[in-house]
Amino acid sequence: MIGIAGHVFVLGAFVACGLSGVAFLLAAKRDENAALWLRVGRGSWMTMTAAMAGAAVVLLFLLLTHQFQYAYVYQYTSRALPAHYLFSAFWAGQEGSFILWILYVAVIGLIVSRTARTFEAPVMTLIALSQFFLLSMIAGIWIGPLHIGSSPFMMLAEKFPEAPIFRQQPGFVPADGNGLNDLLQNPWMVIHPPTLFIGFATLLVPFAYAVAAVWKRRYTEWVRPALPWALFAVMVLGFGIALGGYWAYVTLSFGGYWAWDPVENSSLVPWLTGVAAVHTMITYKKSGASLKAALLLSIVSYLLVIYSTFLTRSGILGDISVHSFVDLGLYGQLVLWMLALSGVGFGLLVYRRRELPTRRSETHLLSREFLIFSGAMLLCAVAAVVLLGTSAPILGKFFRDTPSAVPIAFYNKWTLPLTVGFVFLAGLGQLFWWHNMNVQSINRVVLPPMALAVVSTLAVIMLTPFVERTTVPYETAAPTASAAGLGSGLIGFFGSYGTGLLMLFLLFAAFFALFGNGLVLWRIARGNLKLAGGAAAHVGMVISVLGIITSAGFSNALDGADTPAQGTRGTFVVNRGETRTVEGYSVTYSSAEKSPDNRTSYVLDIVDPAGRSFTLKPVVYRNDQGQWIQHPDVKLFMEKDIYAAVSPNEMFETDTQGFEHRLTLTRDSTARLGENAYTVRFTGFETEVDTDPLPSDSVEIAVAAVMEITDSRTNEVRVIRPVYVIMSDRSIRPIPASVPEWNMSFAFTGMNVNTGRIEVAVDGIEATPEDWLVVQAYEKPFISLLWIGILLLTAGFGLSVVRRVQEYRASPGPA
Repeated sequence: MIGIAGHVFVLGAFVACGLSGVAFLLAAKRDENAALWLRVGRGSWMTMTAAMAGAAVVLLFLLLTHQFQYAYVYQYTSRALPAHYLFSAFWAGQEGSFILWILYVAVIGLIVSRTARTFEAPVMTLIALSQFFLLSMIAGIWIGPLHIGSSPFMMLAEKFPEAPIFRQQPGFVPADGNGLNDLLQNPWMVIHPPTLFIGFATLLVPFAYAVAAVWKRRYTEWVRPALPWALFAVMVLGFGIALGGYWAYVTLSFGGYWAWDPVENSSLVPWLTGVAAVHTMITYKKSGASLKAALLLSIVSYLLVIYSTFLTRSGILGDISVHSFVDLGLYGQLVLWMLALSGVGFGLLVYRRRELPTRRSETHLLSREFLIFSGAMLLCAVAAVVLLGTSAPILGKFFRDTPSAVPIAFYNKWTLPLTVGFVFLAGLGQLFWWHNMNVQSINRVVLPPMALAVVSTLAVIMLTPFVERTTVPYETAAPTASAAGLGSGLIGFFGSYGTGLLMLFLLFAAFFALFGNGLVLWRIARGNLKLAGGAAAHVGMVISVLGIITSAGFSNALDGADTPAQGTRGTFVVNRGETRTVEGYSVTYSSAEKSPDNRTSYVLDIVDPAGRSFTLKPVVYRNDQGQWIQHPDVKLFMEKDIYAAVSPNEMFETDTQGFEHRLTLTRDSTARLGENAYTVRFTGFETEVDTDPLPSDSVEIAVAAVMEITDSRTNEVRVIRPVYVIMSDRSIRPIPASVPEWNMSFAFTGMNVNTGRIEVAVDGIEATPEDWLVVQAYEKPFISLLWIGILLLTAGFGLSVVRRVQEYRASPGPA
């Protein structure tokens, strides 16, 4: 069977990789046989690459031809899956994504082998070591009770031997598969994971160069060949993270692009330390400072990639994150991989610590190298906070059986002040010179962007609701400072204004960095665009920060609530054919459209306050597992996005308490009864009601819904007041109201303060089938700045990669 060929390819690659690593290790000794071992190492690496390419082709063939007898194909594909999603199913599961990662490392190894010059043998030894552990994850070898890896070519009957169907029919092949996770069936998810894995794979190269430099005592030579790889790694990894954020924004219904999910964080942390490593490498290359930091951060960044892999794939976050993979029994292998590379990297660094060269002169405080180092340390501090929060479920297992993830507020509280610091330093760093500056030169370069930042910040304060949006309401009735103590007063003050002040500082720092780096970019780009990568990346970064501030700080929930509590949710109810005016927007639910794959798009015709008309079509459907899947829709304008997700009435089930039909109404909304012979309108509440025949001493809460029933033929109107009663024992006892001459009765059975609707049960007359939506909508001002900034940041890194590659190629010597 072709799957056996795929497994043989994997085993062949596993053996070839081990041989390659040993050969490169022997070649690194530089004895008389070094050239021979170097040829063996290269040949074995090419053999491993060819074998893995063969395994990848086999797996792709199985996926595209619906070979459901294989567990991987059955779990991640179905016959109804479109071709491009069949292709992306390749990396939907653990085994396939490991193959993709291994292929990337194989190709990177080929490039490193051709470009590393005299660093080839030691660097390739370390790359082969990591690749060997990666290959072990999919080896699928049993040595007695020891299980090494999970094969992507495992048969379904082999993976689930206890399933009754295989006991009854050993050769059973399912007619169809489970299909791809609905949330992964998105074009952005076709490119997001492969991009991330390129970043993960490439971070291995600066790690290998740093360890090789310490191993071979070539402390001053490694930065030049490693720097282009480090820049490329953080460029691709950062772009991959941004793709994931955009996927979440346009696919998930929580209304944002980042939720501090532990698996999301696990890719962010190595990116942060990778960016810090790049800055310290540039500092060392330019001035000879920060060598130890460059070595340490280059090593740590890849070790954090392995740690993120452990978090994602060991199953340890299975109950915490919806993004984590299921546990395939790789826990021990992942730990061993992490310990082995940590031991090699940190062990050599500690062993050689006394030999590491140090700069003879102290770094001047008023110099670019000191500011870059300080900014890098702040980035590491942010990474440490995120890492601590992400690892909290693991640490919590020492104290409780079911630890939970830390709240989002933890990340926001601790990363905000640190972000203010490194954003401000990102502005200063490009303005300062290398080595040192004096007060006069500092004033000359700093004052113009500082003045522009002050003016811009004041304009935001005066022209936007910035202060109101960033201030927490403070109870003025609280004890005064003299009565409660000065400390209590300060706590109250910072509780109300602390976040707002930090946001204000961040806004100022972002403007300062924008103008400072913008001036530098303009000056450099006019002379030589190839040198403008750093300034362009900084400008992109601060534009992204401004986009985060505007989209998060000024995000406006389109709220159609009648109660204050509802306003925090940003939801309103609209019936089919009805037009609601919400926050200046006219929203009409006009129709529902079924796609060929039985997914429903709900058509919302919207007119914004500026008179612009557009249509949103959020999607909601129930998948094969009975789960409701919601996909929002977004209208992109230059100055704002309009975001909407919907929940149709079918998602809400209520007890009609014996009545034949039920209605859901909001204030002043109407519904039709008896084949449009009658209309019912909910006009409001009354709290002074008669609760007879219920005992008054047992009634806790009683409220009536005032409803107008209109005969459409005669225009006669009847007003009724069914009562919703909560008893002292917390039971619900509605008191119905009826219209005897029309033979109909109504019971007020429930209300939802979050969505502003009431539930009414109807008896005696048929209700027209309901069709209404709960709409969750947001106006997100200038969120486009976030995406524009990310593109510019990526372009800046790209310019820097080109520049550093050209410098390396033009450099003399054997390095």
